[in-house]
Amino acid sequence: MNKELNQRFARARIKVHQFLAPYGGEVPEGEIEIYEALEEPALATHRYPDTIVVKSPDVPESVIAHELVHVAQHTLEQFRGFRLLYVLLAEGLAKFVARSLYPEHMVKYVPGHEVVSLLVGAAPDVIRDLLRINDLPLTPEDVERILTSPRLPPYTRRLLSAESDLIRGSVQRAWEAGIEDPTFVTLGEEMRAWKFLLDERFEPLWNQLHKAIEPWFEV
Repeated sequence: MNKELNQRFARARIKVHQFLAPYGGEVPEGEIEIYEALEEPALATHRYPDTIVVKSPDVPESVIAHELVHVAQHTLEQFRGFRLLYVLLAEGLAKFVARSLYPEHMVKYVPGHEVVSLLVGAAPDVIRDLLRINDLPLTPEDVERILTSPRLPPYTRRLLSAESDLIRGSVQRAWEAGIEDPTFVTLGEEMRAWKFLLDERFEPLWNQLHKAIEPWFEV
């Protein structure tokens, strides 16, 4: 393995761990691999549970740090055709941390970075919640509140409405059985992301949040 790449990986891991530790975030030892066939335009990605994959050995340290945030968050892999709030928040958190540690880091997903910056500006400890979105409890009452919320953009409303019966049924079964795995519920990760953002504590920010997320759902 490339010595300099390993050194960048080690430095990035320490920096990300120190940044996230006050919020309960942990970055495992993990490993880094080179995979030149990584699909364009990605420079790097992560593989469960703790492996970073880079396209070339000269990938910037800040890009490695970005992927390490996903590892700490246990970000679920998503089909790229979906414009999901879950993806926006996950990418936003990773960009926010990487940019905080490496000011030169390029912000590719601007809406996500803006949303997380707004949330953290209002309540810095929200980073703890963003790290634990997968663990949010999801009740049948939550489902109805989300599905009927006027805050949902048209794209999300169509997506969730098309699967509403499956979502309701899977949430009910998960709730009754005590199953917390977000992948058990149809679009469970997206429902949890909306439960997080629709929390009443963010109500004063909503106009700004809406302006930030609107471009993400324009398809």
